[in-house]
Amino acid sequence: MISQTIYHIALITHLIGLTSVAGTTLVDYVVTKQFWRQHASDKTKGLAIQQALSRFPILFGVGFLFLIVSGVYMMYVTNGAYGEQIWFRIKFGLIILIIVNGVVFGRRQGSKLKKVLSEEIPGSNSEATLLKIKANLNLFHLSQLLFFLTILTLSVFKFN
Repeated sequence: MISQTIYHIALITHLIGLTSVAGTTLVDYVVTKQFWRQHASDKTKGLAIQQALSRFPILFGVGFLFLIVSGVYMMYVTNGAYGEQIWFRIKFGLIILIIVNGVVFGRRQGSKLKKVLSEEIPGSNSEATLLKIKANLNLFHLSQLLFFLTILTLSVFKFN
């Protein structure tokens, strides 16, 4: 009885982590779109939005920590029952893709954006660079959101 209660607490924590991580990604996407609109008309407002965006990785990290710790604990309590199922293996692969995509692609594009914004000189080649970064960040956000949607679908239907 006690282990089932602890399992349910871990499941709630897991859902909180998933909601935090996916929600942060969605909000980051929406606010980034707003950044691009403001940057085009008023660079000062755009920079203020960019400053606010810099706090999102912290929320993402805390949510991901909840997600991983509670997931490992649930696997421990169930003696790895889900680990052998196809839907879980695909889900786990998608989690790895989310991490790799975030670290390799998303963080790199964010760093490039900060660098270009700090060095932006009117009439320079920075506009072409910004357009490329904008397209890459859009692709990054949409792929992350697609990964999360797929994880949610797999978790609900538990295809085997």
